[in-house]
Amino acid sequence: MGTRISALMRPLVVLVLFLGIPLSALAQAPASAPVDPVAAPVVPETTDSKLIQSVTFSPVVAFAGADLRVIVRVTPDAGNRRLQLSVDAPTFYASTERQLDGVEGARAHTFAVHQLPAGDYQIVATLEGSSGIRSRVTRSFKVMGEDETALEPDVRPTRGRRRGRSD
Repeated sequence: MGTRISALMRPLVVLVLFLGIPLSALAQAPASAPVDPVAAPVVPETTDSKLIQSVTFSPVVAFAGADLRVIVRVTPDAGNRRLQLSVDAPTFYASTERQLDGVEGARAHTFAVHQLPAGDYQIVATLEGSSGIRSRVTRSFKVMGEDETALEPDVRPTRGRRRGRSD
């Protein structure tokens, strides 16, 4: 399914290139300030920053219990140190990180998350450097399923009389 998403995005990318809009303006959400600005200062993002090229996931439509595959594409850069990925929902949280090798680092990083319960999710990919957060991209998706609180046990009504002959 990831290939189909890319194929659907091609006309948008071509249109964006003709209009002169930077792709990062479409792909990146603004970075929020960290809790401790001394420990991890935020490097302001610029409109020409393409450090995180894309965040794609499959399946696009998922049901409760599904496994999710997330692919984060990063531009190799000397300042890249760590890539963090978090998957967050009201009843589920998963987080992982990868050390990056700067210019020699891989472009595509694949992450897997298993057995997702139903809910609304946010995927946040954060690229960090030696001076703090360099880029952050957020994606949202929904895992469909039944609300467990709405499920009730199947209760059969009891009858006062038994069926059959009575003596």
